[in-house]
Parts: sequence; C-alpha cells; structure tokens
Amino acid sequence: MQAYAQPSVAANNAKARKRVASTSRPSTAYPRKRAVTACQKKPACSFCETIGAECISDPADLSTFDPASLAIIERLEGLERKIDSLKPGGSPIVGNNPEIHACSPADNSTSPSVRRDPEHFLPQNLDKILTWPVFRDVSLPTASTPNVYSSPAPMTSASSVPATDEELTPAACARWLDNFFSQVHPKNPILDEHSARRLVRKVCMEGVGWDADSCLVLLVCANGALSLPFTEPSLTAEGLKTSIATSLFVAAQRRLGPIVGQAGVVQAQCLFLAGVFLMSALRPLDAWRMFLQSLAICQNFSFCRTSKFARSLHTWSSTPAEESVYWSSWKSERELRSELGLPDFSSPSLDPPRLFPSLPDGCEGDSLRAWYFYLSEISLWRLETDAKNVISSLLEEIPGPILPALAEKGYEHLGQVDAWQDSLAPAVSFGREPSQSENDVLRFILRGRTTYMKEMITWPFVWAVVNGGAQSLLTREWAAKAAAFHLERININRSGFFHRHHGTWLMLRTSARSACILLAMAQLATTSNLLPPNWLEAVNDTVAMLMFWREDVQEAEATAELLRTLLLNS
Repeated sequence: MQAYAQPSVAANNAKARKRVASTSRPSTAYPRKRAVTACQKKPACSFCETIGAECISDPADLSTFDPASLAIIERLEGLERKIDSLKPGGSPIVGNNPEIHACSPADNSTSPSVRRDPEHFLPQNLDKILTWPVFRDVSLPTASTPNVYSSPAPMTSASSVPATDEELTPAACARWLDNFFSQVHPKNPILDEHSARRLVRKVCMEGVGWDADSCLVLLVCANGALSLPFTEPSLTAEGLKTSIATSLFVAAQRRLGPIVGQAGVVQAQCLFLAGVFLMSALRPLDAWRMFLQSLAICQNFSFCRTSKFARSLHTWSSTPAEESVYWSSWKSERELRSELGLPDFSSPSLDPPRLFPSLPDGCEGDSLRAWYFYLSEISLWRLETDAKNVISSLLEEIPGPILPALAEKGYEHLGQVDAWQDSLAPAVSFGREPSQSENDVLRFILRGRTTYMKEMITWPFVWAVVNGGAQSLLTREWAAKAAAFHLERININRSGFFHRHHGTWLMLRTSARSACILLAMAQLATTSNLLPPNWLEAVNDTVAMLMFWREDVQEAEATAELLRTLLLNS
C-alpha cells in the first residue's frame, strides 16, 4: 500500500504542522499506523531517494498534539492523498513510473477525466467495445451496435405442430435419448440416466400428460432431436423451424406455464433444459429467462436456505439432483447476463455457490466422464470468480498506479490456470496447444473457458494501451499476451464455427469480441506491432463464421459488416 502513495504531498503536510516537543510521546499514546511522510534518517535513505521524498534529520521532532488528535490527523492525511489522486489533471505518478493511473486518459490534460471504472478492468461485451474511443474516427455502418435483445417470431405456429403422441414412438425416443445422453447431458449432468430412460418409456406407453414429468420428457427428446456430433452438419435456420425438435419443444412450452408456479427439482430441470434448447436455437434472451426462473425455483431447495456456517461444515441435506441443477442454472444465468449486458443487472454477484455438487452414487463410464468435466468446469468458474474479486479489491485498495499490482497478480492467476489444467483427469485433459480439429465437445468447452480466464487477466492492459496510451514495457508486454490470447480464442472456436449447440451464440459473440480487440490494436501505430502472426486470417475467418449464421442471428450480418469496415481502416 505505502509504495503506491505520494510522498511529496505527505512530506509537505508534515513540514506545515511540525512543532517542537520537549518530551517524547508517552507510552500510553494512541497507537499510530505508519504514515507515508518524510523519512527522518540522515543522510537520505535509498528509499527516499527512489520515491523523491525529503529526509528530515531531526529525530526528536514529535508532535505535541494529544493522541486522539494524532489519530485524526493521520486519517485526514490518508483522505487527502486519495482526493489528490482523483483530482482532474492531478498526477498519480510515483517517482519516474510512467504507468497511467486507472488505465485511462485521465492524466492527459487534453482528455476528459475518466473515473476508475471497473468496466475498464474486467471484460466487456462486444457492444461496449464498439464504443471505445479508438473507434470514434471510423465510419461504422448505421447498425453500429448489434441488437442482442431481438427476439424472433415463434418457431412454429400451433397448427403446424404434429400430434405429439404420434411422434413419441419407442424407436424415435430411444434415438433421441441416445443423442441427449451423448451430446447434451455430459455438459450439464442434471439428470439420472436410468431414471430418465424409465420416465421416457412410461410416457411413451401411457401418453403425454400435462404434468411436469411429461414436460421433462418432451424437453429431453427435443434437445436430443436437435443435438448432433461436431462431425455432422447442423440444422439450418429453415430446417429448425419445421423439425421434429421444434415440434417437441413447442409441445413442452405449452406445459411450462403451470410449472413456473411450482417448486421442485423436476420443475427446475424443465426450465433449465428449455433454456438449453433456446440457446441451441440461438435465442439467448429467451434462454436467459428460463435459466433465471430455474435458478429462482432452486432458491427453495433446502441447502439454499442453510446458513453459510452450516454449508462450510458440509451439512447439506440436498440430493445431487438439486445441487447439479442449481450449479448449472447459476453458471448459465451469470454467463448470459454478462454477455447480454442487461441494464438492470450491471453489477452481478461474484459469489458462486459455496460447495461443489455431489457425485452421484454408482457413477461410472460415460457418466463418470461427464462428471469429471462438470466438476472441472465448476472449479474453473470458481478460479475466474476469485480472480475477478481480486481485481475488484485491488481497485479499491490501491490509490496509485494499478497496473504493476495487476501484473503481479496476473502471473499468479496464470499459474493457477496451468495448475488447474495439469490436475485434470485423463478423460477430459487436453494439451497446451489448441487443436483446430478438436471434435470432443467436452475438451472443446474446457479449453475455451481457460482462454476466457486468460483474456480476463490481461484485459486491463489492452484497455491501457488502446484507450489510455500507456506505453511502459510492462504494459506492452501484457498487452501482447492479451492479443495472443484473443487469437487463441478464435483458433479454439474454429472447431465449432459451423456447429449448432448450447454455446453457439456465445461463441459468435466471444469470437467477434476477440476480433474487435485485435482490430482495435491494429488501428494504432503504437499497438499494431504487438499483434501476433496470422491475426488477420483469424479475423477474416470470424467474418465468414458470422455470415454463416446470419439467417439464425439477426445481428450476425451487421457484426460481420462492422468487422469488414474495421479491416479496411486497419
């Protein structure tokens, strides 16, 4: 803390109030914390020479103020230093450190004062990036900010929905169930496979009712009918409208109304799986509403009402089904909320559920691999959350230049990512270098999440060099790391560029965001030399990917046109 203070201000204050005392402070005086004032050594110590503070040679000069006054004066000094660091045009630079305070143009007299905004230090979504100052002089297309709130018309009309009972034949259900448990379930293992298969057989034999169990069966079959391996072509937008998957989902939608008013594990599972289907249909806002409602139902579970102390003692009384659907709903809702940038949810809680979900009894084979993935992803979520909390804490605790402290923590966080990757079970582990031919969806997702954390760690340095003009060697080194991580993001996503799945919409957004970061650095002569090789090819591939999905996602074509415009100005 003291290394970031401004000694010159404190030294002047010390001289202004200096009075000669006949006696030293009594032993009963109010204990003072060490303040950053002028040193009293003679000759000047090396620390004072480094930071430019004045050394005072009279060690007997102590204040005659009473202990309470001394404590008050010390607090006022601390407040004064903080206020000085926030004044427009005030210099927050310590010694010869060239880092720019708050990674913003606040220290440039020609630029408007920018507060220490957490948005500059944590990843922003694509829409926020397009408002960066670096893009102000670029003539962007009219639709400069894609509209992520657009909701398409209903997928199909009521008259076009086939009779559900006729579609739920044992053979068809068996095929959809196999797809569901191989393609959908491993990413979020919220169901017990044996119980789910028995329930589907029961509904096939007895007919579809209007209860929660029938709704769950329809949603399992709908997701299974829609999901395909990476190696198979996905449904087109037109094909989705008339597919059996959509027919099954519409039938399930009709049963969701009563479910929202009930509380139970099956109800939460139904809403979550409805969100999964809507994400695969590239309807993120509708999916977010489902995840949010599922999470709301989960609040009625017993462990959610247990005190934090009791949770720390591992006294949860819930079943693995409750824990898993709660975790899945929590992380899905948080991830989407952040990317959608919803106006009433700008400050999401960074506290994840305290404990991991419990591994079900008798878990083996493919089910065990799914849980290896699930627990690995959750542990990485917790690392991300901890890193965000650390960054937020540093912003509050350090009044001076922040980038050196963030760099020091950045090495620590990157080491945690490597340690996490080294600890993965062989069934879900992956190498250091991304593979453009990755066809294992679980490894694909885990690799992508590691890249997000790397982007988060290096984000402040991108903002500093692009929008703040910071040019120290430390900042440029970390900005170059950030550019490499954004290129890595696009390279990893290539395997799923043309595949419809739960994370397709998020893949479109994160790939486009990384492309915009690379293009932002390309706009400036001071940062264009920090770009990694082959970045231009990656941006062009991102444009092609966005155009592929333009029939499904209304903003995809507009985003592709934005990237093309920025390419012409690079």
